[in-house]
Amino acid sequence: MPVETLVRYLKPELRHATTPPDIGDRESRRANTIKRPVLVHDARPRLEAGDLALETHGFALENHTSAVANFHDKAEVEATYYPEMHALMRRVTGANAVYTTQHVVRTEDTSNFNLSYARFVHCDYSLSDPRDAAEKLLKERGDDPDRYRDFAWYNTWQPVEREVRQNPLAVIDATTLDESDVVDYYYTGYGKKSLTSMPVENAAHRFFYFARMQPGELLIIKQLDTRDELASCCPHTSFEDPDVPENVPGRRSIEVRLLCAFE
Repeated sequence: MPVETLVRYLKPELRHATTPPDIGDRESRRANTIKRPVLVHDARPRLEAGDLALETHGFALENHTSAVANFHDKAEVEATYYPEMHALMRRVTGANAVYTTQHVVRTEDTSNFNLSYARFVHCDYSLSDPRDAAEKLLKERGDDPDRYRDFAWYNTWQPVEREVRQNPLAVIDATTLDESDVVDYYYTGYGKKSLTSMPVENAAHRFFYFARMQPGELLIIKQLDTRDELASCCPHTSFEDPDVPENVPGRRSIEVRLLCAFE
């Protein structure tokens, strides 16, 4: 059965705002978003039926057991988990090069807005110029962007320490998303204004999640792509499952942002 829950969308009156709104703390999130009821469907039956493809629907599930012992150790994550993600993304996407921009470990601690569960439907980049964003990163890393024909950005998202019961991650099936629904805003949580995007509500959107994800499972989410024929993005959000008891521990997870380059 699907989960009946509430998610935060960008307020509809901001679709055509002259200046993109700022969101970077709980107050600005409340001011610029609106809670809407949705159904979140379990994607596992679709996965079993073979009706799920990363480049079509914008998300996919992979099995991955990491060698990382402590995900709260930044140096260990960068030395061990990053190469694991690079190898996984090369295998899954066929990319010739993979670069990591950052990772975030989220827990039940809500004291830090940047590290708390992201409780509004969002993408992690603006859709306005994916090629420019990729070329800038490659130049920063000493690579030649002219070597590559196309670029795509992905997130990997994986539970750590325990299965996910409360605060799982929901995604919008990219085949139900109209790009005109995705609006730019500025994320200001890190003390700077970063142009990114989020959707306004559309009744056509269909939300999915993978119920009770295990630490050995990993979700890949499309974020941005220069290839017009493929899914462009997959908006996502944490959500509360009202059927899960209140005493169930909160979710712990690691997400990694990656650029894949294709010759």
